[in-house]
Formats: sequence, structure tokens, C-alpha cells
Amino acid sequence: MPSASVPTVEGINIYPIKSCHYTSVQECQVDSLGIQHDRRFMIVYEESNRFVTQRKFASLSLLRPTVNEADNTLTLSADGQDSLILPLKQDLSKLVQRTVQLWHDKLNVYDMGDEAGAWITKFLVNHRKHDRQNNHSLDDPIGENDPVDPVRLVTVDDPKSGVYSRPAHPKLNGVHTAFADWSPISFGFSSSLEQLNKGLLETGISKGNQIPMNRFRNNITISGTIPWEEDQWLVAKIGEATVYIVQPIARCTVPGIDQDTGEKDAWDGKGPTDYLKLRRQFADEPSQGQFCCDVVPLTSGKIRVGDKIQVLERIPEEYKQSPLPPIA
Repeated sequence: MPSASVPTVEGINIYPIKSCHYTSVQECQVDSLGIQHDRRFMIVYEESNRFVTQRKFASLSLLRPTVNEADNTLTLSADGQDSLILPLKQDLSKLVQRTVQLWHDKLNVYDMGDEAGAWITKFLVNHRKHDRQNNHSLDDPIGENDPVDPVRLVTVDDPKSGVYSRPAHPKLNGVHTAFADWSPISFGFSSSLEQLNKGLLETGISKGNQIPMNRFRNNITISGTIPWEEDQWLVAKIGEATVYIVQPIARCTVPGIDQDTGEKDAWDGKGPTDYLKLRRQFADEPSQGQFCCDVVPLTSGKIRVGDKIQVLERIPEEYKQSPLPPIA
């Protein structure tokens, strides 16, 4: 199925620290870890070394990391707290190594130091009430008297060093994922978001509310397509980079958190995820609602807002998947 018009890069967001606020940029560089400066840092618990996300701490959307390549700085900012300036790139051999857990992966990473860990721990302490009121983790709710466990900030090394390894795809050698949940890059499609919002309104799930694309924390937003056309894309040229579109993304509860206020939607259930489970389930993950796409880069290069996208290959007819029939 051809596009309604020419698919175009509408917006680019990077997330310097996993699960924290985004930065909108006009261009980005794709390398062997995905988009440069995207999710190259992550917060982990000091004791267990497990990763920390908005699923439990909705306030992380209010922690605003900004990257300045010219000054080689990563600045952490939040209301009510002095900003902290850290080196964006440094001699990692001088940092302490940690083995951390991100989902099922055990990863060798580098600890950014006591000052960074203390700053983020203080942030979570300051937002303890907010997080208790906006907690989305059914399996790990925040109790009224629960302490805030100390955390650390860690960073990833270039996979070529041999320290960090997290292959993005079993058949694509040399391409790794930094601290994103699955793929190095994610695409969102504006026309599909319009359909999602239409469905939210028609079903009454959202109580009259619509949501922006940033709820899905994707990197690249694409306009100029037919709704759900992404289900057919396989390989595309976007800017200077060629990418492989792997699969639709199974969504958790994070899209139910306003990324500018850190507040959970005042809807029953899990917000947008409820609708996606009704209308966007696929046979390979029948219990999940899916939106946006996991993407793996095949080549490096720059991507800019306004770049036209060329779909080089579509999924052959015999391999196409369609969403399961809507649940009544």
C-alpha cells in the first residue's frame, strides 16, 4: 500500500537518561548503538543494580537531562534542586565498573560517581509523595512509609571496547542497543496516533482526553503515511541512514503518564494501554497492546527533521501480520 504522501521526519527526540525527560533536536547522528546521546545513561539501584524507570517513579519525567556536545557536558535539572553538571564523555577507565541488570540482560557498565548518585537519590526523595500518588507499578507499589533506596547513574561504553555487549538483533552483527528496552531506535507515526486518539474518544476510555506522541517516548516521529502503514514496512532509507523495521512495540503503562507533569492519567485502568489491548494485539504477543516500531540501523548517518523517507522494502504478503480482531 503506497503512502498517502511522502513520508517525512516530523520530529526527533532523544532521551539522554533512560526513563527521564526528552530533548527535541533538529538532527541526530546514528551509530552502532542507535541515536547518539539517546539512553546512553541509566539509573540503577545501588544495592541490587537493577534498572529504575517511570513504571515505579513517574517523577523521572520531570528530571531533565540536557546534552551540550561543544562543552562536553550532561546537565541534570529539576525544579527545587540545583543543577548538576557532569562530563558527557570522559576516560571511562577512571570510573568504577558495575554489572547491572536491564530486563534479562546483565551488562557491564561504568558508574558516574557519588555526586551523580546522590543528586538523583535526592530528587527521588523530594518527589516521594508525587511518585506514591502516580505509581503505575501494580507489582511494586510504593508504600506510604517505604524508604527511597539509594541509586546510581551509569553509562555505556562503545561496544568496540569489548566491555559492553548487548546485540540489537541476532542476525545483525556489530549493532547493539544502549539502555533502551529493546531496539536502538523507535519510530512513531502521526497518522496512527490520530487513529489511536479517535479510538480513545469513541470508546470513552480516555474520558474525552487525547494524548501526544511523546507519551510513547519514541525517537523519530513520521508524518505523511496512511494509518498503520508501518505494519508493512521492512527496510527504509531515512536521511543518510538505512534502517530495518523489526516489529511493533508492546506497550507498558508508561504511556499513561503525562511526560510534562509526571502525573498519571485520571482514567480507569492503565490509560492508552487499555485501548491498544483492545485494537492493537498481534498473534505473537496476544496479551499486549502495540504502538510505534522497534527499529535497528543497518548503516550510520545523520537524520534531520524534514528528511524524506524512502521505503525500500515492504513485508512480503505471505509474512504480513494484521492485528487480531477487536475484543468486544
